[in-house]
Amino acid sequence: MTPQRRAILQVMEVSDRPLSVEDIHQRLDQHGSGIPTIYRNLQCFVSLGWAESIVGPDQIMRFVRCRSGCHHHHIQCEACGRTVEVANCGAEDILANIQCPSGFKMTRHHLQVFGLCPECQK
Repeated sequence: MTPQRRAILQVMEVSDRPLSVEDIHQRLDQHGSGIPTIYRNLQCFVSLGWAESIVGPDQIMRFVRCRSGCHHHHIQCEACGRTVEVANCGAEDILANIQCPSGFKMTRHHLQVFGLCPECQK
């Protein structure tokens, strides 16, 4: 675990919203990590299951820290951006109905769910 990786993970840990590479870079000014280093580390985190990329309604890719260690999805508030990990997927049965008639063998899926968090519903 390099100091840069530790610093990036720490920034992600304290955020309840997905962060863009630029957001992370701004919060890491004192560590001297450049944007290419942040991208490389985020790609590593995604491959290890430590983070997931989420493309928001503004089409900007952001990254959220994953904690469950198993297959999961995220639900994101459309108003404030707060994101929560949802461990129970339940989509496999529905996706099996797509897989059979198409002839494809499903290897993975990615589900993006948006809504309003309890605070923004008030």
